[in-house]
Amino acid sequence: MAFVDTEEGHNAPRATGADIERLRHIVTTATQKLFAQIAGGRIRCESEATLQLHLGRIISTVADLELVDSRETISIELEKPLIDASGRSGRKTSRGRIDIWFRIGKGDGSKARCAIELKFFKRANHREPNNRYDAFSDISRLERCADVADVGFSLIATDHTHYHVHPGYSDDTKAFDFRDGASYRAGTPLTYKTAMPYGDAITLGSDYEFRWTAAPSGGGLGYLLLEVAPRTIDAAPTVAEEAVDD
Repeated sequence: MAFVDTEEGHNAPRATGADIERLRHIVTTATQKLFAQIAGGRIRCESEATLQLHLGRIISTVADLELVDSRETISIELEKPLIDASGRSGRKTSRGRIDIWFRIGKGDGSKARCAIELKFFKRANHREPNNRYDAFSDISRLERCADVADVGFSLIATDHTHYHVHPGYSDDTKAFDFRDGASYRAGTPLTYKTAMPYGDAITLGSDYEFRWTAAPSGGGLGYLLLEVAPRTIDAAPTVAEEAVDD
């Protein structure tokens, strides 16, 4: 099932490896600056919306500093809607939103596009194991947005060690594991084994290694920044429609 970016032309040159490396540098730099400011007290972050706002702001600043050609442009959107080009009714239908999306346009007409999904799991709002399911749902959605992004990132922030250094999870939900050092192998179905599953099974198309950046001893948030390669997928999605949007 493909997503379409209505602002993109079909004949524009595709993003190169250098373009994607540039996007990677922007996101990595902006993420490091954001969490350093949170740890230092410059930014107070109490919600996912606040995290989204400040990361979008810092990405815009970092990306602007990367532009050197007078013909280069930067555009950024929060809560960018995705459109399903093959809805059941034959009409284009909404398929949720990407938390942060940005694009760098170059003078030759090419565009490099990046999609970011965010999760902020707070100890005070412990919602387990459904939070872990939602995190994998984000990865699945990023894998399926090749028509709007050349590279994607899943960013998970938390003040709770349950997500990155917890000793272990129950047998019913242990498949949903992105703790520090955990890994996922492409094609492995992730399934709730409870009597009433929270959502349908999720199967991802790539291998993943999960590496967390721990919160500094003086305070702040731990975070996982995971790169996701979007793929063009014609088959039905592996996540139920009602479970895709947070």
